[in-house]
Order: sequence, then C-alpha cells, then structure tokens
Amino acid sequence: MYENEFRDILDSNERIIWSDKPHIAVHLASGLPLLIIGIIWGIMDSFILGGFMFDGGFNGGFGFGGFFNFFSIFMLLHMFPLWLGIGNMIRLFLVYRNTYFCYTDKRVIIKTGFMGVDYKIEDFYNIENLEVNVGPLENILGVGSIRIDEGYVRTRNNSRGRVGNRLYGIQRPYEVFKDLKEIVTDIKADINYPNDYRPETNKGYNTKYDK
Repeated sequence: MYENEFRDILDSNERIIWSDKPHIAVHLASGLPLLIIGIIWGIMDSFILGGFMFDGGFNGGFGFGGFFNFFSIFMLLHMFPLWLGIGNMIRLFLVYRNTYFCYTDKRVIIKTGFMGVDYKIEDFYNIENLEVNVGPLENILGVGSIRIDEGYVRTRNNSRGRVGNRLYGIQRPYEVFKDLKEIVTDIKADINYPNDYRPETNKGYNTKYDK
C-alpha cells in the first residue's frame, strides 16, 4: 500500500481501499515510439553528416574550429527528433517517481508530476464507464490497465483527442476492476436510490461506505 503518498489530500473521514504503482516498463513504453523515430532520424542524419565530413566539408579535417561550421550546427538542430525522444524518456523517468494510483471509499485518485506533484480526482458518482484492458506487454509482465470514462472527442481542428483517466501497469487488474466496479455501483445506487448502505439517521457527509 502507498497510503502515505496521498495523505496530503485525503478527507479526515476518508480511507484508502486500494493503491498501487505502475510497472516501470509499462510506464516507459509510452515513450518508445517517439524514441525509435528519433533514433532512426538520428542515424539517417549521421550518415549525411559523415558523408559531408569525408567529402571535405570540414575543410579537410576534424579540427575543433572546423567542426563548428554552419553545416554541423544545422545538422545538430536537424536532429531535434532524436533529442526530443531522449528528452521524453528522461521526463518519463522523472515522472515515474511521483506516479501512484489509489481509490478510496469516495473517489479514484491519480498522483503524478514532473517538476511538481499533480493529482487527478474522479469522484465515484461521476464515473460513467469502466473498462479493463491487458495489452501485449502488460500480459507478459502480469499487469493490466483500467480505463475510466476513456474515449475520443473532436477537438477544434477536427482531430480526435483522447480523454479520460487510466490506471495502467497495475497488479491484479481484473480483481481491482471487479472491486472498483462494485464500489462505484454501490455508491451511485445509494445516492440515487437510498438503501441499506445509508443509515436510518443520515449523517450527511459523515456517512461512510463500509462494506
């Protein structure tokens, strides 16, 4: 359990039911496509740069002054996709140390952050759809993902953007999904159709889900 990672934002009467941290391989895998493109781009640029060097583009030598001519600087800038891919992987490494998931008896909380710490919160009564998914890499690692109200929407430029939240690379994904689905259903049913989960004397916000 990673209860201490969420103590700063929990309500006084809120308790954590489940918490986990994503598998680092699944977390870093999101940056592999950009890194692969960057490496391929960098290799192609290296061949071009090497050909220019052997053609005498650096005044016939590899001297310090010759290296920093206009063409070499241009090529370094032209390798921006490579630097972007490497930089993104470094960012993912730094973000991983702050990435944790949990759900309490009231809501789902996602903790993440690069320079600082950010929290994404999804209250149970706002959750409309839950899905469990195990990708090829996750299947190999024995983990999976839970998608919360995830889907595509049209943006201003008429492209499709993904919205929603995801608990990815977590242990026992099917068990977590089943338990979370049950709690969300119970809480929403209790709000819309009061039942035995609500005591005879309703204490308002002090009422606890205790199953």
